[in-house]
Order: sequence, then C-alpha cells, then structure tokens
Amino acid sequence: MVLKGKIAIIVAGIALMPAAMCFAEVPTDVSGKHYRLDEQRQTAELTYLSYDSLNVDAYRGVLDVPAEVQVDGAQYRVTGVTPFACVYCEGLTSVSLPEGMTRIGFGAFSDCPNLAAVSLPTSLTTLGDWAFYRDGALQQATVPEAVRRVGAATFAFCTSLAKVEIPRGVKSIAQHAFYYCPALNEVLIPGSVDQIGEYTFAYCTGLTKVQMEGFPIAITEDVFEGVDVSACTLVVPTDQVEAYKEAEVWRNFNIVDGGYEDLHEVFDDELLSSFEMKIVGTVLYLNVIGDAPVLVYNLQGQRIAVAASHSGEHRIPLSHGQYIIKCGRESRKISL
Repeated sequence: MVLKGKIAIIVAGIALMPAAMCFAEVPTDVSGKHYRLDEQRQTAELTYLSYDSLNVDAYRGVLDVPAEVQVDGAQYRVTGVTPFACVYCEGLTSVSLPEGMTRIGFGAFSDCPNLAAVSLPTSLTTLGDWAFYRDGALQQATVPEAVRRVGAATFAFCTSLAKVEIPRGVKSIAQHAFYYCPALNEVLIPGSVDQIGEYTFAYCTGLTKVQMEGFPIAITEDVFEGVDVSACTLVVPTDQVEAYKEAEVWRNFNIVDGGYEDLHEVFDDELLSSFEMKIVGTVLYLNVIGDAPVLVYNLQGQRIAVAASHSGEHRIPLSHGQYIIKCGRESRKISL
C-alpha cells in the first residue's frame, strides 16, 4: 500500500531523515531531553538528538514534556515540537505534551511503531503534516479545539487507530490525513469543515459510519477510495437529506436522516456575537464583530460570496433561496 498523488514524493525525503540530522550539538535539560532554544524569546521546542546521531534512541518509553525547562541555568517556556523531533523513535510508547505548547512540526512523531497513546494540549493550534504518520500502535486521537487544519497524512497508516475526535472549528482536513486507517470505523465531520482533501479516508476499510453536521462538501471520489460506501451509513441533518442524495460521491452512501437540523451551529460560546444579521428583500445585511470573513454557501456546498474580513456592516445581495452563512466558528442557515 502506497500513498497516491503528489504527496507520495515526500516519502523519499522522510526515509533519508536520519542522515539529514547533521546539526550542531543540541542543548539538553537535566532529564536528557533535547531542545532548540530561542534565547531572545526565552522559548524552547523539543527536538532530536545531536550531530551525527540516529534518532532511534532519542526518546524511549513515556515522554512527558514539561511546560518549562532549565538549560544551562536559564529558564525557557516549551512552545512546540520541531519537525522530525521524534521520528523513528521505536521505543517510544506514550507522549504527553504540556499546556502552552502551540505547534507540532512536520513529521514530529512519524514512524514511531510502538507509540500507543498521545495527550495533546488544548493550547495546540498547529498540527503539522505527517505528524503521526505510520504510528501503527496509536489507538485513538483527540484533535484540540484550537486546531483549524488537520494536516496532510497526519494519521496516515495508523493501522490501529479506531477512534478520532475532530472538533468543531476545524476548517479543513488535508489530503491523505487518515489514509489507510483500517481500524477506524466511525468518524464525525463537524459543520465547520468546508474542505476535505484527496484520499483523506482512502482504504479505511473498517469505516461503517460517517456523520456530517453540515451541508454537502464538494469532494472527489478518491476521498473514500477502497471504502464500500454503499455499506457505510451517512448520517446527515434533516434539512440536508435531499442535498446529500443529489451530491456527487455522497449520494453513493447509505444516507440516514440524523433527526437534527443544520441550523445556527455555534462552535465557540465566545463567538456567539461574531455577527448580527438582518434580511431586507433579497439583501443580507451583516454587522461583523471581529476580523473573521463572512462566507456564504448554497446548499450544494458552493461558496457564492465573501464579505471583507474586518468589523463593520456589510451588504450582500442574493437571489431567493436557502443559504449557509459562516463567520469565524459560527454557522447559520437562512432563507430568502
């Protein structure tokens, strides 16, 4: 089984990573963990072994990363994990990352075959491409609510991954994100998601249920390549059943009415007042609070209008019909 598409080109680069880890000696704390330091900001990122070392021995067993570390007598806040920090750590079994950390870099925990448990902080905003690629022992994952994008091949070839929680607020799930996760049998895709990349759930052969909280997203057939979608239940909002029955790819699923409506979805209580609206005839007037753009979609998932991303009043002329309005992490359905 190999990844398909342009992303497959990167595989060769990952295979050569140990040879590419030829940096100057990497600072360590008293526990032996390795860090890349930013002395000006007084921050640190967990990183790999020193010059000319194979990363397989960098970390073993339980890796509990602290929120602050002391290196050479100076104190640093731990804010991230560098690209490839723990790649090929065969003895790594568990990872716990601290609150305050915001970034996991490209391939940070890829090819850790015995990594079975991961605890990610709620402060995390960036989950890098290939972060947990080919971690065959990983059984479940919860994507933090502040993450807006599930990266390319982030969980690809996680063959034991049976449960994943994608939070409301994620905007896109990139290509190959869950490629060949045969133990994954159920997934909920929040209404905030408006883009699903190529081969995202390809060869998730155990997939029996997909729940969509929003309107049909335009996807290509390869998103579910290798999955028997006719035997897979697709649970959708009551007012979106007909739209899914007409939508490319989605109409091939066993579509079931979920008994709820895609109406006024709110993903974050702090953003309840992200926009106020009124309708006069076929003109939508919006008063935006904050810098999030206002996006207007038809029920087929096509974006038909975008209002400027700044606070103030915006005027959007529309035709008669039904639309989904999204702004920040709030979503509403309207009828004109």
